[in-house]
Amino acid sequence: MTRLPLHRDAEFSKLWTGYTIARLGSQVTVLALPLTAVLLLGAGAFETGLLVAAQMAPAVIAGLFIGVWVDRLPRRPILIVSDIGSAIVIGSIPLGAALGALTLGQLYVVAFLGGTFAIATELARGAFVPSLVGRDRLVEANSRLQASNAVSQVAGPSLGGILVQALSAPTAMLVDAATFVVSAAFIATIRTKEALRPRERERSVWHEIAEGLRFLYRHPILFRSTVAIALANIEWFAVQAVIVVYATRELGLSPALLGISLAAIGPLSLLGAAFAGPLIARWGLGTVMIAALFLETLSRLLLPFARGTPLEAAAVVIASQALLGLTVPLWTVSSFSLAQAVTPGHLLGRVNAAVRLVSFGVAPPASFGAGVLADVIGLRATLFIAAVLAAIAFLYLLASPVRSFRQPPGSAAH
Repeated sequence: MTRLPLHRDAEFSKLWTGYTIARLGSQVTVLALPLTAVLLLGAGAFETGLLVAAQMAPAVIAGLFIGVWVDRLPRRPILIVSDIGSAIVIGSIPLGAALGALTLGQLYVVAFLGGTFAIATELARGAFVPSLVGRDRLVEANSRLQASNAVSQVAGPSLGGILVQALSAPTAMLVDAATFVVSAAFIATIRTKEALRPRERERSVWHEIAEGLRFLYRHPILFRSTVAIALANIEWFAVQAVIVVYATRELGLSPALLGISLAAIGPLSLLGAAFAGPLIARWGLGTVMIAALFLETLSRLLLPFARGTPLEAAAVVIASQALLGLTVPLWTVSSFSLAQAVTPGHLLGRVNAAVRLVSFGVAPPASFGAGVLADVIGLRATLFIAAVLAAIAFLYLLASPVRSFRQPPGSAAH
């Protein structure tokens, strides 16, 4: 039976639409949450670093257990519950501000709970997509999802900056809460039925977690690429922890100008998403992954040298974000497609959780450490160290067997 082209597949379109709307709202919060801490509650680099650490801590604390649940339970209900939970916790911030009771402690709790729901959403979506579109269309599906992410990165930060400046940072997050509700509604209408995944009920949670970790460790290409992105993520989250403080206090960027500068990631990300599939077909997954980390290194090397007037400094931030715009889709489409294609269906949740543990487990200490380091040696020096770490990640991947992996992976057994 001939299947419809992916762009005419109604069930995938519902997932795609819900994802696009939620990502747009989330990009508003990416800017509004730290600005709430900085502008409303007087937070510095240490506090914003702790905020990012709280958001990423669930990758270490809860990710592996969530991966087991994703493999035990239907994935679509997990997506719906996670969206609703995200709406509730994000919506608590404008409520707290309206009542005059907002504190940094609440922001840390919201960051942690929001990060937990985000992990559940990503793991469930990653395990759901292969059954929704088939493994032969994974690169195309992931490219479309990444294109939506690119569009959100164009509109989200700009919209967020405008909303923060016109209303307030907490009020801007009402938009994000609303988009999660809309996303849940779209996912609830998906009619595709998931195949039941038999499992041995007598096995413990720890046994199932170990099975996912073991598969990752024994797959050389998947493991090496995961270690490489873990190294890169040390600098990624270090930069995330201090970029808002650096841009507003040292470079003198207004919230609106900062939003516009961060939005520069979007247009190039859209271009990267469009070319990810053809580049993977031509060069292979390994080469595309290496190219992505090279572009990330160049991006990070620019940030410490931003100087001059706010407009001149913003131009450097824009250039850095533009390079990241190419990096993110090239890496994401390649790595997601690799993991989804080589991993058996009954292990997808656990293996993806194991990948997240290694690659994002560095985020809390990196974010916290960057905040402390910035207070001790300065923001520019901290950003330069982050750039050196990006170069190390690139060189590690370049020297690994990943560089010889040129063909897209085939399907794994179910």
